[in-house]
Amino acid sequence: MSRARKPARLWLRPASNDRAAAWVILDGGKQFSTGCSEHDRSGAEKALAVHIGKQFMAAPARKNRDASEVTIAEVLAHYLSLKKDSATRPRELAARAENLMSYWGEKTLDDITSATCAEYVKKRGTPNGARRELEDLRAACRQAIADNVTRQAVTVSLPQKAKGRVKHLERSMLAKLIWAAYRKRSRYRGVPNKWRPTIHIARFTLAAVYTGSRSSRIWQASFVKEQGRPFIDLEAGVFYRAWEGEIVAANKRAPPIRLPDRLLAHMRRWHRLGAKYVVEYNGKPADPKRAFRNLVDDVLGADAEGVVRHTLRHTAATWLMQARTDKWEASGYLGMTLETLEKTYGHHHPDHQAGVGAAFTSGRAGRTK
Repeated sequence: MSRARKPARLWLRPASNDRAAAWVILDGGKQFSTGCSEHDRSGAEKALAVHIGKQFMAAPARKNRDASEVTIAEVLAHYLSLKKDSATRPRELAARAENLMSYWGEKTLDDITSATCAEYVKKRGTPNGARRELEDLRAACRQAIADNVTRQAVTVSLPQKAKGRVKHLERSMLAKLIWAAYRKRSRYRGVPNKWRPTIHIARFTLAAVYTGSRSSRIWQASFVKEQGRPFIDLEAGVFYRAWEGEIVAANKRAPPIRLPDRLLAHMRRWHRLGAKYVVEYNGKPADPKRAFRNLVDDVLGADAEGVVRHTLRHTAATWLMQARTDKWEASGYLGMTLETLEKTYGHHHPDHQAGVGAAFTSGRAGRTK
């Protein structure tokens, strides 16, 4: 009986008289250069992933193999080839796959155990990020089984899901942040001038807290209809948070909403002043992540801990509950399920569990007929 062919793997070729030590790929009795030196193990692992991916895409692999014969790099390459046209965030998917490749690339499916998954989480150092990446690995393994790449099921162990951040801002803190963003002036040789470098942060903050939308929906939005961008119809007062033909994930709902009159008045004024996008810097839509972080740290000081862009969405949901807004209407406006709204923010509603309190206050609780 012939010996099973080993999967492609890395080998550190020792130094010789005329060449330094280097990483090469061993596959089918041949050596393939990675172009990586002894100290560039990460680059060698990426080269291995590319090698396996090209090999897999060039010709269909043998079906129904044992888990020990299927490399994880091959499984990930197969998964990415199927998701490349349907992924809502292909760049983020590719970045997560790259992190997976750096650890799992030359391993095979039977190397996936609770111990190796725990080791991966420890190596990554960020449990939430590692969990998301392992979810991709789990999906890739399931796809490989569904497509008969392997006949053996494997279990990807995920770390416990961390409790989400639900910190919200009080009105005074939000006003302080917005006014600071409007009033900040640029400096030239130490002297303030008329240029306002953070006005786009003020606009982002207003739009985020008034609509409760996710940050990417806001900073990518345009006042002029464009393919591939959320659109704000200033005449009708409607915010189309997803563009035509966009595939929106079930847990990232982005239904169109009617803008509050106060925010709509602001946006019409911004557009009259020449803005084409809601969050605009030097005439282009700008991701406010870094500038928002810097402004929050400067303005809020010790209160800045835990405040991120998504905090504005938490703030919108919390304020709506505090204002006794109908939960069904609020959930539709925010683009979240009623269950999520009640579970995460329902306790802010003045009527939350009011019947329970009334039962104890009136003395009905504990009494029998």
